[in-house]
Amino acid sequence: MKQTVARTAGSVRLQLCWAAVFLWLPVFWVSVAAPFGSTVAAVAGAGQGLLLVAIFVLHATLCHSWRAFFAYLLVATVVTFLLEACSIAYGFPFGYYVHHGAPGPAPLGVPISVMAGYVVLGWFAWTLARLLVCGGRSAAGPGRFLVPVVGAFILAGFDYPYDPIGSTVRGMWSFREPGGQYGVPLSNYLGWIFTGWAVFQLFSMVENRLGDTAKGGASVQLATTRFWAIPVIVWVGLATQYPVFYALAVDRSVELAGSRYSVADIFEASVAASLFTQVFVALLGLAALFSLRERQAGGAAVAAESGL
Repeated sequence: MKQTVARTAGSVRLQLCWAAVFLWLPVFWVSVAAPFGSTVAAVAGAGQGLLLVAIFVLHATLCHSWRAFFAYLLVATVVTFLLEACSIAYGFPFGYYVHHGAPGPAPLGVPISVMAGYVVLGWFAWTLARLLVCGGRSAAGPGRFLVPVVGAFILAGFDYPYDPIGSTVRGMWSFREPGGQYGVPLSNYLGWIFTGWAVFQLFSMVENRLGDTAKGGASVQLATTRFWAIPVIVWVGLATQYPVFYALAVDRSVELAGSRYSVADIFEASVAASLFTQVFVALLGLAALFSLRERQAGGAAVAAESGL
């Protein structure tokens, strides 16, 4: 009886997660297509952010026990806050920079919304890495060290196409010494890789001790391709913003540290960058999903023959 109730609860939670994904996509597209700084963009941006948080919570608690979930939340929040604050004050690991106009409080110059972004996006990068490296299984042995490295590059792959837009076009943050990637320095991307790796490596060392996989019905949902397809869809969904930006780009230029950049060129470069980062990772994830489905089908056939 308890197993049946738990399985039903896990199934309902997964369905709610999918419902949130289908709600998030159109709201996200509205936030992308609306003029930057407009009321529509602000409202839709807040809505899509809240929906993405809901997807993260539902998905993560299907994958892990609540103790492990809060451990990830704590590790990701503390590490990203410390490294962001360190970089703002001392230039490590992203380089010297400051945030401008982010909503909400910003202790030591670090907006709360920035840490929330690291936590949520980091979760999807982590699960994608686990899908690619371990085929959906728990990271163990060498995988406990390989998954964090792969996840760090996946997470930095989100930042690579977006940072020139957020920094140079929109002025949401600025670097003391702008670099060659449309004003974004190499140190910024290296900092993203290091930050992602630090979060994932620390979490990988404690997750199994705290209950790697949620019990009961949640563990049944964890074994399905429907569970692992969610981070794939979210990741490729995030990449769809760049063609929209490029299609709606106005004919103007921005000047930064004595260099002048075409806004349309920056958006076009972001489309190309997203193809080789987010879209490519999503395609690898899709291939891993097919492999997982074939493995499950083979296991079911073997079990059926054994029953005979």
